[in-house]
Amino acid sequence: MPSIAWRDTREYYGRISRLFHWLMAALLLWQFAGMIAANLVGRAPWVSFMVGTHKSIGFVLMLLVALRSTWGLYNLSNRPPHDRGAETLVAFGQLLLYLLMILVPLLGLIMNWASGKPLEVFDARLMSGGREMPGLAELTAQWHVWMAWTLGVLIAGHVLLAVVWHGLIRRDNTLEKMVTRPDQTGR
Repeated sequence: MPSIAWRDTREYYGRISRLFHWLMAALLLWQFAGMIAANLVGRAPWVSFMVGTHKSIGFVLMLLVALRSTWGLYNLSNRPPHDRGAETLVAFGQLLLYLLMILVPLLGLIMNWASGKPLEVFDARLMSGGREMPGLAELTAQWHVWMAWTLGVLIAGHVLLAVVWHGLIRRDNTLEKMVTRPDQTGR
């Protein structure tokens, strides 16, 4: 049974790409679950804990997307190919996902700064608060929320395409390239 290489290949995604993908998926799920719970349940202790990690996890996600983007560009010519004809649509969808994964936490940073609050990540102060600018804080808060839910819809579409289109309809082993060992992809 061959092991998974660190770098991507034309047959499957490597260990680093998989680590970025699944770690970010788990952290994004945590972020969305916390916000949904806050809207549905209110401020129960467990919800307050989840919401209390929102800025720290968002900051980690911003760093991870920068690293993941760099890694993806470095491996671009080695990655598994997409279906002919769908390449442009897939590239556009991926670009939109990445832009939103950068934009949402960036808007959160601006909102935090414009509200005059310092940025604390896991109890470490990384940035002092700016001069209070309520109009900018409110505007970026609105955009942060709308862009986050847009990202959530795109992620749901990404999951549905992977599971339903590639897994159940096409059965083309796309999902397996991110999940299984190389000898289990059917290739």
